[in-house]
Amino acid sequence: MSDMQVQQSERNQSSTPIAEKRQERAKKRRSKLIIANFFMLWLLLIVGGLYGAYTYMNKVEHKLAEQLSLETEHKLSELEASYDTKLSELENNNNEKIAALGEQIDELNQLLTFVKDNSSDNNDNSNQLYSQINEIKSQLQKLQKSMELLK
Repeated sequence: MSDMQVQQSERNQSSTPIAEKRQERAKKRRSKLIIANFFMLWLLLIVGGLYGAYTYMNKVEHKLAEQLSLETEHKLSELEASYDTKLSELENNNNEKIAALGEQIDELNQLLTFVKDNSSDNNDNSNQLYSQINEIKSQLQKLQKSMELLK
């Protein structure tokens, strides 16, 4: 062997432990980087999943709120329509009753005037008719008050 070859082999032998240490350090660094990258990837996946779940829940919550408000508006409009129809039916019914009572009062007034004309001072029929008219008038006033309360 030549001198150069001997010197190179001596260098290789003397530099082997240093090179091995460098290689070991490089392997440790690579393994640490691989582990760090692995954990970073898992962390990224977890954070992405949490963000996706959060946005999905917000979207679902928004849709449910919209559906609930639409259903509430629909039910309120139905309730209002039902209330209006019942109120108008009651008002019509009371108006019919008031008209019927008005007719009865008119009939009783006619009858009273007829009886008054035909009665004598000794007859007490006119008092009965007046009491009946007063009862009908009180009923008429009660119905009018109930109509005013309904309005």
